[in-house]
Amino acid sequence: MKKGFGFLSTFIICFMLIIAYTYRENIVNFVMSNVIQNKEVTLPNETSNYNSYDFNFVHETDSFHVKSKADILNTIYTILNHGVDEFTFYCDKDYTSCTDDLGNISNDPVLLSTINNFVSPYNSYEKIYFKISSYGEINISIDKLYSNEEINSIENKISSFEKEYIKSGMNTKDKIKAFHDYLINNSVYDKKRANAIESGNDSNTNNSHKATGPLIDGIALCSGYSDAMKIYLDKLGIPNYKISNSNHIWNLVYLDGQWLHLDLTWDDPVTTDGSNILLHKFFLITTSELFKLDSSGHNFNSLYYKEAENS
Repeated sequence: MKKGFGFLSTFIICFMLIIAYTYRENIVNFVMSNVIQNKEVTLPNETSNYNSYDFNFVHETDSFHVKSKADILNTIYTILNHGVDEFTFYCDKDYTSCTDDLGNISNDPVLLSTINNFVSPYNSYEKIYFKISSYGEINISIDKLYSNEEINSIENKISSFEKEYIKSGMNTKDKIKAFHDYLINNSVYDKKRANAIESGNDSNTNNSHKATGPLIDGIALCSGYSDAMKIYLDKLGIPNYKISNSNHIWNLVYLDGQWLHLDLTWDDPVTTDGSNILLHKFFLITTSELFKLDSSGHNFNSLYYKEAENS
C-alpha cells in the first residue's frame, strides 16, 4: 500500500507540473487579471522633504499599475519624491513590453540619475535596486545619498546662515544671492578631486560631491554646490531642479515667471594664484545668456530639461 501510495503521489505531482507548464501563460494571465490587477497600491504619506512640483519630463502619479515606459519613469519619480525607501508597483496585464522597458531603464544610469535631479537631494538615491517577478510585480529599494545625521547638520547650518544673513524685507532673489555668495565665500572648488574623477582615480575620501562639502567642510564639486543650492531653493518653496550633462551639473530656477540658470561652480573660478573670486556671471540668467557665455560646458538634453529649452 505504501509503495502504491508513493507512486500515486509522484504521478499526481508530475501530472500537475505538466499541466502547470502547459497552461503557464493562462495561469500567469489569471493571476495578473484576478490578483495583481485588482490590488490597490498607495504611497505612504510624503516626508517633510517632499516637493509638490510637476515637470515636463516627470510628474507625480497616483496610479501604480504602469502601462508605458513614461508611467514607469513617473512612478520612480513619485517614489523618490515621497522619500520612500522601498515600494512595490505592477505592470498592467496589457503592457507586454513592461519587463523589457524596466530592464532598459534600470541599466541606464544617466536616465536614472536624471530623475534624481528633480527630487530633493535628501530623497535622492545613492543606489537603487529593481526586482521584477514573472507576474509583473516590481519592487524598488533605495539607499539614500544623505544620512539623517548629514541632513541634521545641513539644516542646522542653513538655519545659522539665515539668522546671520537673511534680513527683513529681502525679496526672493536677494535671498538666493545671499546664499550663493555665502557658499562661494566659505568654500573652494575641489580641483584635486575633480582631476582624480576625470582620470578615473577618484578615491571618494571627502564629501565635496554632496551639500555637506560646501556647507560643512568648505570644499565642493559642482554636485556639492548644486545640491546645497537646491536644498535652499526647496526651503524657499521655489520650483527648481538640477541640470546635468556628462561633465557638469548646475541649477535651474523658476523665478518671476521665468526659468533661469544658476551655476555656483562657474561663479567660483579656480585661479592660478589660489585667490578666491566671487562672480555673478552665471547668476539667474536665461538659456540664451548662458550659451553666449559658455555653450559647450552647459549643453543639456532638452528631452529631459524642457523648461530650460526656451528660457
